[in-house]
Amino acid sequence: MHSRRTTQWFNVGAAVLAVGASTAAAVIGERPATLARQRGPRDAPAAVEPLRTAEGKLALADATGTLVPLAPFERIVSGSPLADPLLLELCAPTQVVAFSARAPLSRDAYRFAGKPSLDPTRRVEHLLELRPDLVLVNSLGDTTWIQQLRSAGVVVFDLGHMLGVESFLRNVSAIGWLVGRPEAARELAASFRSRLEAIARHLPAASRRGALYVGVHGNELYGGTRGSSYHDVLRYAGLDDVAARAYQGWPSYDPEALLTLDPEVVVTQLGMRAALCGRAELGRLRACGERGSVLEIDAQLLSDAGLGMLEAAERIHDLAYPAAASP
Repeated sequence: MHSRRTTQWFNVGAAVLAVGASTAAAVIGERPATLARQRGPRDAPAAVEPLRTAEGKLALADATGTLVPLAPFERIVSGSPLADPLLLELCAPTQVVAFSARAPLSRDAYRFAGKPSLDPTRRVEHLLELRPDLVLVNSLGDTTWIQQLRSAGVVVFDLGHMLGVESFLRNVSAIGWLVGRPEAARELAASFRSRLEAIARHLPAASRRGALYVGVHGNELYGGTRGSSYHDVLRYAGLDDVAARAYQGWPSYDPEALLTLDPEVVVTQLGMRAALCGRAELGRLRACGERGSVLEIDAQLLSDAGLGMLEAAERIHDLAYPAAASP
C-alpha cells in the first residue's frame, strides 16, 4: 500500500457560528450578515471573518456567541486536541505555553515535547499559574471552568463541537485570526481541502463501494455517519456511507440494523475484524465474506476530527481500492 505522510491530529460548525454571529449582532446592533461571512459549500476553503464592534475593534464570535476581541496574544494555551497541531502550524513556538492533556498521548507526541500539557476542566488553578492571555477549548458539556477562567480575566475562545471537515476548516480560520496569521490559516485550509478532494476524484459515483463505520467496544457497536467526521472521511475516501440514508451523528447499532444496512465495506479499529465477524449473528455480513472488506484503521487516527482526517481518508482509500493505489 502506498503510504502518504501528512500532518496529524484531531469539530466551530457552520450552524454554530451562524448562531454566534446572530447573537453578536443583537449585542452591538448590526445585521448578522455584516458580522461573519459564511462561505457556501462550493467555496473553498470554509472560513470565518472578524466583525467590527461598535467601538471599532475587530472581534470573533466563538461557538457560544461570546465576542473575543482580536489582540496580539503571546501566551496561548490549548485545551483542545484539535487546536494542538494547528498551533504548531500557525504560531511561533514562544506563543504557546501549554498544550492539551491529549497531546502526550497523540501518535506524534514528540512534536509537543518541552511544553506542559493539562486538562483545563480539572486544573484551572494550574492553568492560571501559566498566566495565559488566550485559551482555546472545545467545550462539550459543563462550562463552569470556562466561567472561572473568564472571571479571572483570561480570554477563552470556544471552538465548539468537532463535527467534520466544514467545522474543522472554520476552526482553522478562527485560530488563524486569533494568532495573527489569517493568510497562513487560509493556505493551510485550502491545501487540506484540495488534497482531500483529490483522493477519490477519479472514482465515478457508480464505482464507489458501499461502506459503514462501526466502532466495536466490548459487545456494543457504535457508528459515525452524516454530521460526523467519520462520514466525511468515508466520503472523501471514495466510499458511499450507507448509514447516512437512515442515521445521523453517532448511532448505536444492533446486529439486525447492521444486517439491514449490509455494507460491502466496514471500517473499524485495528484488531476488531475478528470481534465483529466472529459474532454468529454478524458472520453473514457481506463485508465479512470473500467479496467484502473489513478495513482496520488505528483508532486514534479514526477518531481524529482535525488534520488527521486527511491521512485517514488516504489510508482507507488505498485499502478499499488496492488496484488503484500507487505502487
